[in-house]
Amino acid sequence: MMIKKILLFLIIIPTLSFTQPQQPNYTITVNTNQAWDANLFFQRGGTAPRPVKIIDSTGTEIFSQNWGMKGWDFKVNYNNKLSYFDRSSKGWFIMDSLQNEIDSVYCQNGYIADNHDFLALPNGNYVLIAYDEQPYAMDTVVAGGDPNAIVEGLIIQELDSNHNLLFEWKSWDHFHVTDNTYLSPWTGSQLNFIHANAIDIDFDGHFIISSRGLDEITKIHRTTGEVIWRWGGSQNEFTFINDYPFTHQHSIRSLGDNRYLLYDNGNHSDTYIGVKLSRAVEYELDTNLMTAEKVWEFVHPDSLYTPSISGVQRLPNGNTLIDFGNLQWLNIGSIVTEVDTNGQIVFQLEYDDGGNLYRAQKFDWFFASQNVGCMDLLACNYDSTANVDDGSCCYPTPTIAITLDTCDSYSWNGTNYTTSGTYINTFPNQCGCDSTIILDLWIKHSSSSLVTDTGYNNYTWNGIEYTQSGIYTFTTTNSEGCDSIITLDLTMINSTNINEINSNSKEYRITNVLGKETSPKKNTPLFYIYTDGRVEKKIILE
Repeated sequence: MMIKKILLFLIIIPTLSFTQPQQPNYTITVNTNQAWDANLFFQRGGTAPRPVKIIDSTGTEIFSQNWGMKGWDFKVNYNNKLSYFDRSSKGWFIMDSLQNEIDSVYCQNGYIADNHDFLALPNGNYVLIAYDEQPYAMDTVVAGGDPNAIVEGLIIQELDSNHNLLFEWKSWDHFHVTDNTYLSPWTGSQLNFIHANAIDIDFDGHFIISSRGLDEITKIHRTTGEVIWRWGGSQNEFTFINDYPFTHQHSIRSLGDNRYLLYDNGNHSDTYIGVKLSRAVEYELDTNLMTAEKVWEFVHPDSLYTPSISGVQRLPNGNTLIDFGNLQWLNIGSIVTEVDTNGQIVFQLEYDDGGNLYRAQKFDWFFASQNVGCMDLLACNYDSTANVDDGSCCYPTPTIAITLDTCDSYSWNGTNYTTSGTYINTFPNQCGCDSTIILDLWIKHSSSSLVTDTGYNNYTWNGIEYTQSGIYTFTTTNSEGCDSIITLDLTMINSTNINEINSNSKEYRITNVLGKETSPKKNTPLFYIYTDGRVEKKIILE
């Protein structure tokens, strides 16, 4: 995501008020064009209020919010979303680019998440650490040990996106309290001997953790939980071939191919070099020869030493950002320094006393502009630029199939159909999407017939008596259910003497319906065949 330099307040997050002193100020003392063009993220430590802040590459503060107990380790995580710890609920929160808190993550199995580090992975999984303090009979371990001592353990958990537990690792199976020689003779009532403060995924997918109390980086198999190697501290398996051991380190990060970057607080560096000194240092490990070679380090020109917190980050352009996060013993809050590959300072921010920074990191990330629209790919008005759904999504109407039978013809969508068939029409629905209707049409046909007949004085047809010649119609229903129109062409003869009929024309012969010659009869259909070729069907009614 490209950096945006305009501060967008899309969601109003309540700001808590405090009566504590004003927060310390910071000053950007160096800012060159060799610094990585990205935004600086951190939460100011010390006394409340402790706002989270984002500062752009020009040194302009583009975001500052006080979230109360939330905000610890404020950073962009591996899933390209913000993550931060809530000291109140003891959980990690995920915020998207529109400032929506979209998830909150807590340890499973009754453990309480620790605030030192948290991974939100691109595949949706989460990695948390937790301390596990348990009573331990230390009198069975060392002479004079407390039989009721409280000993610290460490838990690592990986959860899927639905917070189901995928992996759990317990230090009780791999670390021993006597690994921390600083606690010798281990007779105290409270033995917090691990103090894990960072976790990362190594180049081969396994875990690496930093345990400050042990001066140790440990690699752990992500499936079996077995320890792959231990580097630093009393259980060190590697030889430092051109360097002294790191002590009370922070911020371990894998750079790939067995190269690792960490912040060496150097709490015990005076044992090796005569002075306490903090530094950023990069190593390459040879896991065959079991050697650790220093390939790069940065020591501040002012020989800064931070007894706690602090961190280091390798930036995409090759620069390195170092957070000297606790300089209170020098009456300074913290100094954030970015150096190029040659160790030249290209950016530096200095906080006044009290402005301690647990971590400060740079990311090419800022909150997105709010583009409202339909975000559903299945909708016909899907807006690819929208990042806030406004409820306007409109969908095609499901296809409607209609079976219809009618007589003679059917008019549909401006077309008159006279033959049976399957017809398809597409209409816009009420929100403009296509609506398809399939018509399975059956056309049936009306029928008609003509009857020519002669009546004598009167004629009864379809229950109606006729006394006059004329054309008469009657409508009924045929076998297909359509109209059947019958037309009667009626000739009415009004005479009292049947012989008058015969005197008007020269008849040839009279036959019945079977074609047999017969004589005139009343109330019987007869065919009169004349010498001039005419044939008449007549019924003389009485």
